[in-house]
Amino acid sequence: MRKSTWLTAAFGTVLLAAPALAQMQPYGAPGRSDSLTEMERERRNSGPPSVPMQNRDGAVADDIDARGVQDWLMQAKAAIGRGNLGQANEFLERAETRLLSRSTEPSRAGTPAAGPRISSISSAREALRKRDRQEAMRQIEMALRGA
Repeated sequence: MRKSTWLTAAFGTVLLAAPALAQMQPYGAPGRSDSLTEMERERRNSGPPSVPMQNRDGAVADDIDARGVQDWLMQAKAAIGRGNLGQANEFLERAETRLLSRSTEPSRAGTPAAGPRISSISSAREALRKRDRQEAMRQIEMALRGA
């Protein structure tokens, strides 16, 4: 009876530790440790989110004095130039949010905001997910020209 209790306690401890051990395993390609990789991992993970890199990129963006879409797009270009694609994605998300946040008549509230700048920013974010820096830069340039 005593052996059975001990085994049950040991098995329970292993079950409780499994989620923490699973988060310690590397995801994505070796050497890739950024918030984009983290987002890919979280999409596959059905458990509670653990997104420290995305939180870090968000905190960096919070400290930047960007006043509008143009500023966020320029910040995204600079981040791509530095090779920080996760940060660039955060800046693009903020630019896109600025464009999507709008005042409108209640009768048009259900109509999604659309336009060439929104499309370019969305395409730039998709290019970043594919790690295509040149296409992301091209799409950001298109969005900047649309200003």
